[in-house]
Amino acid sequence: YDEKMVREMEGLEASGSTYVCTLCDATRAEAASNMVLHAITRSHSENLERYELWRTNPFGESAEELRDRVKGVSAKPFLETQPTLDALHCDIGNATEFYKIFQDEIGEMHLRHGEGSRLPAPNREERRRWRAALDKQLRNKMKLKPVMRMNGNYARRLMTEEAVEAVCELVRSEERRGALRELMALYLQMKPVWRSTWPARECPDQLCRYSFNSQRFAELLASVFHYRYDGKITNYLHKTLAHVPEIVERDGSIGAWASEGNESGNKLFRRFRKMNARQSK
Repeated sequence: YDEKMVREMEGLEASGSTYVCTLCDATRAEAASNMVLHAITRSHSENLERYELWRTNPFGESAEELRDRVKGVSAKPFLETQPTLDALHCDIGNATEFYKIFQDEIGEMHLRHGEGSRLPAPNREERRRWRAALDKQLRNKMKLKPVMRMNGNYARRLMTEEAVEAVCELVRSEERRGALRELMALYLQMKPVWRSTWPARECPDQLCRYSFNSQRFAELLASVFHYRYDGKITNYLHKTLAHVPEIVERDGSIGAWASEGNESGNKLFRRFRKMNARQSK
């Protein structure tokens, strides 16, 4: 299931919540300061118990104290979900984040971050220029047309060495180019572990190195790209770095249950609704 569906069925706050994960109790700040060392702790039964605490408030706590106690549960869970992550939406979420990192590197955001920086924060027009430059470069070098909303096909094309080389042509600093290349190389080493049907058989080396690679990936984000990850991290990036090995060890796979099949039906469903709905006169 994608994250939106899990949060709805398990009674959790929406994706922008302080409680960043549907698998553990980490807040966004905790997940950003410790990107790798988290365990799966949430369960359907615990969410039900927390909902009862939220509903009854037996200790007479304030709204903020109560919210901290129930860790982001705000509605009654009505359907139990398997604590895992969806490979397709993991790809899309992470590609969206890399797309933003590429824009920030083109605009040299690292020079504008921190107390010592004299440069002002970028305005909307500057960000628009960075995005236009990135879109133009990807179109020229990779025939990759801009999309309004990230999708699986665009994500697969974007997360490649070819794409990062195209982006590096627009980045001035050799040091920053090296960091971008290393970040993408680490990501491509980790990706087969959650995409393959049987990681232990299809990519055993990447599976063995996953924890090492994710630790190095997290170190890069916290140091070289700290302007984006100072107390913040995206939901799927947290799951990718912290929870993939535990899920693979428990279930044997993540990619075997990816939601490409479900998503492929959406186009048909939209057509059926449009063509077969009762027409008003």
